Amino acid sequence: MKEFVKKKAVIVKDRLGLPNYMTMFYMEPGTYKEEDVPEMFKIRNKIVPAILISQYHNTVIDTLDGGVAVSLPFQQPKHTINMNDAAKACARKGDGWHLMTNAEFVYLLHEAEELGHTIGGNTNYGANADNPDEKGVNYDRGRTLTGLDPLTWSHDGTAGGVFGLCGNFYEWVTGLRLHYGVIEYTKNNDAAVDGYTTEAPDWQVATANGKPLRLYGNDGVTLSTKEDVEVAWDGCHIKDLQLEELEEMPEIAYKLGIVPHDWKNETAGIWADNELEEAVPVRGSSFDDTSYGGAGALDLYGARSLVIGNVSFRSALFLESWELVTDLLKAGAKAHAGAQNE
Repeated sequence: MKEFVKKKAVIVKDRLGLPNYMTMFYMEPGTYKEEDVPEMFKIRNKIVPAILISQYHNTVIDTLDGGVAVSLPFQQPKHTINMNDAAKACARKGDGWHLMTNAEFVYLLHEAEELGHTIGGNTNYGANADNPDEKGVNYDRGRTLTGLDPLTWSHDGTAGGVFGLCGNFYEWVTGLRLHYGVIEYTKNNDAAVDGYTTEAPDWQVATANGKPLRLYGNDGVTLSTKEDVEVAWDGCHIKDLQLEELEEMPEIAYKLGIVPHDWKNETAGIWADNELEEAVPVRGSSFDDTSYGGAGALDLYGARSLVIGNVSFRSALFLESWELVTDLLKAGAKAHAGAQNE
């Protein structure tokens, strides 16, 4: 967490004029050194001044040119949607809009970690499995409506944070995958532009000790640099993840959010399938996954075509102009002043 990175809850209208409740992370020009900038702000070899992330899992509004994702309170999140369709619903919002990336999701996890905040959420049919007194507003047998969560369910414990990272729904993220079990990723936050396409040209292989890193099922999940491994899928608690031909957890595993720094005490689940040519990630656990719930939960067992009732998604937006950032800050200040004068 860098002191020069600020954040503020804002309402942003997309290309169609639809409002979106977002958390804006921004950097004022002249307040930082390039080498200190978090990867989330680096897109296609440029540094952007702001990344905005939906505060809530998105719902979808039907329009003439297809469904459009929106981040609004008091809604039922869209689910039962595959990865590419979710990405299209985000891209229809206009320039800079995209399906949330792994780099953005992991930034939120790391900020929570640095704050010492454990992200809560709906991991037990409307309530938090670890803290049953924490509840959302239920619908449909255990799912919860957006915007009505306890503050402890936001990534930073505040009303201006990002909600739903732990529980209610898993969510699609781009920029990370298994290729026959080999961990691949797009550098920095390039996935904000093209990370969800199958032919993305910038997939990087995660390595340790100069060898590719693999995840595979083996009575649980194993992280390995061994070339000849079992072909299978399985899952386990992150604390039970096995290391093979590795003396310690490689740094790239923390960087990509495969595991948290305190992984040996992490009860959230991890799943991997090295049978598939491409297994893409859903993150964050769901309302019906009590035993393996947690913000750090990571499933790498499904294809892009996966359609399932406990997976949702959220849109994000990058701004390339500082003037656009200041416009949002000014609009927020005016709205706050107007509310005080009423």
